[in-house]
Amino acid sequence: MRKRSNSTQELNAQVGKALRLGRVGQALELYESIEKQKPDDARWSLRKGDLLLRMGRDADASVAYERAVSLYAAGGFEERAAAAAKLMPQVKAADGEPTLQPHETHQRTA
Repeated sequence: MRKRSNSTQELNAQVGKALRLGRVGQALELYESIEKQKPDDARWSLRKGDLLLRMGRDADASVAYERAVSLYAAGGFEERAAAAAKLMPQVKAADGEPTLQPHETHQRTA
């Protein structure tokens, strides 16, 4: 019997398969596993946010996007942080207000 691989590449392939089969809950669990393996890689938080938004879980998507923005900014990827921040106005809180505006995500200090 083949040993199950938990590499990021394998987990990402499993995400694709789960999404093709309409198993969004499974895909979310896989993204969370990848996030644990690669806690400093903003891509996975961004992709998790996209999936959560598709699932209608706007508040959770907002948290994932905020994490992606913070990770990109902390890594010096200002343009990627800004691009991820632009997704934020799509995510609304229960009161209909954006949970985070792009200008609030990261301000460069001199």
